[in-house]
Amino acid sequence: MKIGIVNRFQVDNVHSLSGTPHFMGKALREHVGEVIYLGPDNSLLTKAIEIAGRAINRASYAAFRRHISSDHHRILSKRLARTFGLRVAQSACDVLFAPTASVEIAYLSTNIPIIYYPDMSWADIVDYYPSHSSMWKFARVEGDRIDGAAIGKASASIFPSAWAARTAIEHYKADPRKVHCIPYGANFDQQDIPSRTATLHHSLERGITLLWIGVDWQRKGGAIAYDSLLKLISKGVDARLVVCGCVPPERYRHPKMEIVPFLSKRDPVQRRGLSQLFLGANFLVLPTTAEACAIVLCEASAHGLPSLVRDTGGVRGVVTDGENGYLLPPDAKGEQYAEKILELVRDGGAYSDLVRTTRRSYEERLNWDAWGRAMKPIFEQVVKGSSIKTASRQGCECHSD
Repeated sequence: MKIGIVNRFQVDNVHSLSGTPHFMGKALREHVGEVIYLGPDNSLLTKAIEIAGRAINRASYAAFRRHISSDHHRILSKRLARTFGLRVAQSACDVLFAPTASVEIAYLSTNIPIIYYPDMSWADIVDYYPSHSSMWKFARVEGDRIDGAAIGKASASIFPSAWAARTAIEHYKADPRKVHCIPYGANFDQQDIPSRTATLHHSLERGITLLWIGVDWQRKGGAIAYDSLLKLISKGVDARLVVCGCVPPERYRHPKMEIVPFLSKRDPVQRRGLSQLFLGANFLVLPTTAEACAIVLCEASAHGLPSLVRDTGGVRGVVTDGENGYLLPPDAKGEQYAEKILELVRDGGAYSDLVRTTRRSYEERLNWDAWGRAMKPIFEQVVKGSSIKTASRQGCECHSD
């Protein structure tokens, strides 16, 4: 089977789009068939359209406090359709795979079946992510039309969460037989994943280390993670917080808080340093306010690190209560996160069990090999032209109620 990957970016590069399409391509190559990258589109015209879209968006927000869809509009989509239409026609592919590529396929004219894999749809992101709030009505409609066209054109649409899969069925009226839910894996190469034995050494005997990772302190709930630290200390707990990925505002400082501004996976030394942060912590605390499907949760599970995360967006199904962490209510504050931690401190056996099942969740479902194996029957049936009668399940339910 020859698989053509459609995306305008250099997605065969592990450093593009957080590396997720790279790991997808690798898994498809290992479990499904030959992979051909039909992108990127580095043409001057495409770049000019992208730059103009961003400039207009900045000007619109500066003047009117209104966003436009700077890269989610028909001008760019029709340009990409022409570019990829020519490449697809010359590729002799059996099937096209479009990861996070609704703009690329919405107007694409081809008889080759398409498997579409976004992390979420336009209807999910608008008024959910701060970058997509306060949008002009025409921009909302434009983006919605593109994602609707992509889902309608695809022979199968696959999402990493039940939350996003339901939107395809309920909002975009997709055939439920063509909608599937398969979660992401951890974005570490296999040689960088610690052994199971190494991941089972998390212990509460030397105090509690909380880990928060993110580049957006506000959206990722950094203030709540900080408040969790203060609440634990106020209850006499020997606790510390490690913040990685950004420098928080000055008011968030404490002697028991360590700031690691950024660790790049591009650098082997920094990549190992990130892995050591996972291994050295007791809990990943991520009270995120908006999340399609945080891959950091998969990476925490790979290191046997339980996650405490706000129950929002696509995190449910990646984190399963009592298996690889706990989902806390959307209105939970630092006090509730601290109390959940103290429950496990009081029962050390429960924490040890949670560490074991956290690692098991990675081994069984939150890795790219599991993703590739789950994708294989979908690809085979799409190529054969047969309908897929049941939605794939990897720890999440995709049928609408």
